[in-house]
Amino acid sequence: MRIEKPDLEQTRDDLVKQQNEFEITLAKLEEELLQNLSEADPATILENFALIEGLEVTKKTSQTIKEQQVIAKETEKTIAVSREVYRRVSAEGAMLYFLLIKLYVVDHMYQYSLESFNMFFYKAIENTEENDDDNARVLDLVQNIRMTVYQWVARGLFERHKQIFLSLLTFRLMQKGQLEAEFNQIQMQFLIYCPQDVSSPCPPSLKDWLPETAWYSIQSLIKIEGFEKFSTDLEKEAPRRFQDWYNYLSPETEKLPLDWKRLESVPF
Repeated sequence: MRIEKPDLEQTRDDLVKQQNEFEITLAKLEEELLQNLSEADPATILENFALIEGLEVTKKTSQTIKEQQVIAKETEKTIAVSREVYRRVSAEGAMLYFLLIKLYVVDHMYQYSLESFNMFFYKAIENTEENDDDNARVLDLVQNIRMTVYQWVARGLFERHKQIFLSLLTFRLMQKGQLEAEFNQIQMQFLIYCPQDVSSPCPPSLKDWLPETAWYSIQSLIKIEGFEKFSTDLEKEAPRRFQDWYNYLSPETEKLPLDWKRLESVPF
C-alpha cells in the first residue's frame, strides 16, 4: 500500500497517531480531574471556581475528542475498503514465498531468503503497467508477481525439478480457487500419498501381471466417489483388456478399458 497508495497509507498512519494522542489526552484529563477532586476541600467544593472550570474544560475536550474519533473511525473504514482490494496481492506474495521455502524438501540446495524474494516482488510491482482501475491493477500485479517469481526460481532449478515446482504452484492455485479446474481435497490426498489398503489380498487371477502394491492402491481408490466399480471391473468384467492396457509401452497415453476411458476428460 505504501507503494501503490502512499497518500492513503499516510492518512491511515496519521489517523492511528491521532487516535493514540486522543487516548493520551483523555487519560491526562481524567488524571488531573481526579487529582483536583481529591485535593479539593469538601466544605468549599461548590465555591471552587478553578475546579468547576476544569470540569467544564474536561467535558468539552472529551466531547470534542469523541466527535473527532467518530470521524476518524469513518475515515478508517473508507481506507480499509480501499486497502482490502489489494489484499489479494499480499496473499499472492505470501503463498509464493511459503511455497519457495519448502523447496528444500526437494533438494537441500534450494534456499531462498526473504530479502531476495522481496527484491523480485518489488521488481514485479515496478514493471507492472499503471492502471487507474484498482481491481484491474490488482489482477495485473498478481499475474506479474507470479510470473516474475516463477521465472526467477525456475532458472535455478534442475530440469527434473521444474515440473515439481510448477505442479506445486498449480495445485496451490487450484486450492485457492484461482483456476477453472476443480480442486478436490480427497483426490489430491490420494494423488500425493497414494495410500494402500491391504485388507483385501490380490486375486490369484491378477497376480501374474498386476503388482500387489497396485492392487492395494486400487482398494484405496475405490473409496473415492466415482471409482467404486473400478476394482470389480478390473477383476471380473474385463481383466484381459486391463492387462492389455497395462502392457502398453506408455499406457498413460492409451484409453482405459470399458467406461473408464471417460477419465481422459476428468481433471483427476
